[in-house]
Amino acid sequence: MDTAFNAVYAERSDYERGRTGPPDGFPKLPGIPLGRYTDPQFYELERQHLWRSTWLYAAHVSELATPGSYKLCDIAGAPIVVVHGDDGVIRAFFNSCRHRGAPVVRGACGQARMLVCQYHSWGYDLCGNLVRVPDERDFVGLQREELGLPSVRCEQWGGWIFVNLDHDAMPLLEWLHPIPTVLAEVGAAPFRMYHQTSEVIRCNWKVLAEGFLEVYHARTIHTNTVAKSLDGRGAVMMLFDHGHQNMITPLQQEVLERGREDRQALPSFEGATELFSTTNPAHGIFPNLITPLDAKGFPFLVFWPEAIDRTRLDIVWFAPEWDGDEHPQADVWEKRLAGFDVVMGEDYANLEPIQRSIESAAHGAQVLNYQERRIWHVHAWIDKIIGPDRIPEHLRVPDLLKDWVEDL
Repeated sequence: MDTAFNAVYAERSDYERGRTGPPDGFPKLPGIPLGRYTDPQFYELERQHLWRSTWLYAAHVSELATPGSYKLCDIAGAPIVVVHGDDGVIRAFFNSCRHRGAPVVRGACGQARMLVCQYHSWGYDLCGNLVRVPDERDFVGLQREELGLPSVRCEQWGGWIFVNLDHDAMPLLEWLHPIPTVLAEVGAAPFRMYHQTSEVIRCNWKVLAEGFLEVYHARTIHTNTVAKSLDGRGAVMMLFDHGHQNMITPLQQEVLERGREDRQALPSFEGATELFSTTNPAHGIFPNLITPLDAKGFPFLVFWPEAIDRTRLDIVWFAPEWDGDEHPQADVWEKRLAGFDVVMGEDYANLEPIQRSIESAAHGAQVLNYQERRIWHVHAWIDKIIGPDRIPEHLRVPDLLKDWVEDL
């Protein structure tokens, strides 16, 4: 976020803080149909089209630092293993032996010289080629070169590794545009994965994700936490192509004056500009990743559907690169993570009751305002990826905000 971007943000933040209504021309948004959170047909459309054709976060290069290192990922129900090859290339494969579908790795992560089927010991090199078949004499006409591990598209932005189950998908950096440009300093800086945890919550994945697409709720449920740090009335939101978006929220003046006590001792990442210290710049990577960035380190919040009413939230923290194995300010990090857990607990408290309300159709539809426009933008892009003609008419969300999409 360079000087020109910072100037645009400052001007817009002043406008947002002083406005007395939505800007001229902003459309009235119809209610979002509740069936999008409960309808089995819509959930299946997401499963078949959304999750199988978009770029999804899988790992960070710091988790695959040496040749032979691997990480096993559950990518919307698909078992994917990401592997650092002997040639230095990071690749992704289905964790499925071509013999009868058994896994070639079992551990969540590890080191391997060969990927070996856990059923009949077929062996694959780190490039996915089939190199060993016990009792090969018993197979008629077996062609090893035709039976490599099923590959998955695997590309990087900075140190972050994304996968796509669609081999014909556009390149990752083209898909992410303009986020790699807006966050050029983030992509260029060295980070290391510091901590990861997961929570499973009984609600549709969109119910959970939508809580991080606006700050309208902060004064109600985060009264003694987020609301004391952020000036929500000055928040600036931008909508981008492919469903991406951001929300840059200024810090309260008293926070700017005293500093954020839970992270002052931590170093900033290389190239961090002032905006990372004076605001909370949260960016959404469609469809299921939101990251509230910070100069001292930040989390990726990644939302995975496990069922129509059950979501796994992966919270993956990244810190600026440090020397050695243990972080020299681990005690500061632990306090920071504990504070974040308090905030997340405040969010979690509403989610299951919201899901039950939606399931009973108690309130008819999800009514959105100007501050919540990121939610509409994400829903409209879900429909674009699925294909509107596949979606029952009463469940569709049209792209009413296309004229509000920016190309920075």
